[in-house]
Amino acid sequence: MRQVIIIILKVIGKAAALLFILITLFFASGFILSSIPVNRSFAQSSSPDSVEIYVTSNGVHTDIIVPVVTPYIDWRTKIPLHHFGNVDSTYSYLAFGWGDRRFYMETPKWGDLKPGVAMSAAFWPTSTAMHVEYIKSRLRPNKYQRPILISAQQYENLISYINESFQKQNGNYMHISNSGYFHNDTFYEAHGKFYLLKNCNNWVNHGLKAIDVKTALWAPFPYAIMRHLR
Repeated sequence: MRQVIIIILKVIGKAAALLFILITLFFASGFILSSIPVNRSFAQSSSPDSVEIYVTSNGVHTDIIVPVVTPYIDWRTKIPLHHFGNVDSTYSYLAFGWGDRRFYMETPKWGDLKPGVAMSAAFWPTSTAMHVEYIKSRLRPNKYQRPILISAQQYENLISYINESFQKQNGNYMHISNSGYFHNDTFYEAHGKFYLLKNCNNWVNHGLKAIDVKTALWAPFPYAIMRHLR
């Protein structure tokens, strides 16, 4: 019996050591690769048809913020107001955040986070959802809310990137009924699998890459994106 216990303890010790090494490699890789910029030549657009978007961070998660209505798209045709508790046509911006579906559904506040949900999201490819939030007015630029002026072509490319991230049925985004935390947000089924190496911040980073905005080579953390938007 003692021999069995010793073997079990050795296995647990090796597993813990391996986990520590993997976590250390993850953070080290995130730090190194996030310091390498792509699209270095990007400059804010100065053309008359420029579109102002935002990237926002809460310290853990990043979102892409776009105007509700431009000459290129009226997002209300894709994200109808009746999917929300109390939103009207005066709301002028829309936030998109891609992430783990179960985490979104079961964690309205950080205090609600369950270890099983966190472990599943981190280490196992899981289904995803798109969090969409209507915002009343233009955001105030600060270190957590970075404005970016992009050209019309860049914005059309961003529209395509966001659109392709949604699952669709008969051409419509697949709304998750009775979802959302407040009166102005809700969730839709999304494409892709979520895991530690492909998380919400990577989704935002890939979107910025797709429209040739300066960003990180790899961005598992919010600061990896925000540092390039100063």
